[in-house]
Amino acid sequence: MKPLRITCTGLGLALLMACSGNSREPAGMLPGESGRTLVYACGDFEFVARTGPGEVALYLPDDYRVLEQVRSASGARYESGDAMFWSKGDEAMLDIGRKHYRGCQLDRARGPWEDARRRGVSFRAVGQEPGWVLEIQPERNMLMVADYGSRRVLLPTPEVELLDGRERYDASDERNSLLVEIELHHCFDSMSGEAYSNRVSVTLNGREYRGCGEALEPL
Repeated sequence: MKPLRITCTGLGLALLMACSGNSREPAGMLPGESGRTLVYACGDFEFVARTGPGEVALYLPDDYRVLEQVRSASGARYESGDAMFWSKGDEAMLDIGRKHYRGCQLDRARGPWEDARRRGVSFRAVGQEPGWVLEIQPERNMLMVADYGSRRVLLPTPEVELLDGRERYDASDERNSLLVEIELHHCFDSMSGEAYSNRVSVTLNGREYRGCGEALEPL
């Protein structure tokens, strides 16, 4: 799994879990789903966990496991064969055969980006005041969630236009219009100061939102 460079940035979307600290980012969840995509770091070993009702799927660097939830005196514990995963708060433990990983820490900021990548999102952008997030899935949909989650627009992804070194997506239906312009240029989050590779401008129904974004590598 290639490490992502993203850290926590502010969004504050309603109904989604937020990061700790001043900046808020939704945890890796799809609207209407109870599962979460979580990224853990155990020293130089990293893995992704996707929770679901009564089970957890582990995406390891060279393996994939689905474990069932079992009783635990504290936290959440999952087992299957020679594998065990336990988590409580931001801490976790993992056993795979004879390998034991302790002191694993949840990277809350990376969850939404990893979740988006696994859903086929090729580009993701975020912005502040008001918080917003944009996801682009090639040949499928563009999703814009704006104003801290109070506005949500889903439109088919149009053909990309190249204009003066920028990528441009222009989509609309009978109710909404969404114009996205992406420029390859250093960009810094206005709240966290995090660096991104692209400046992004989004115009939703005539209102402009500015922020930063990153291309996501497909699985």
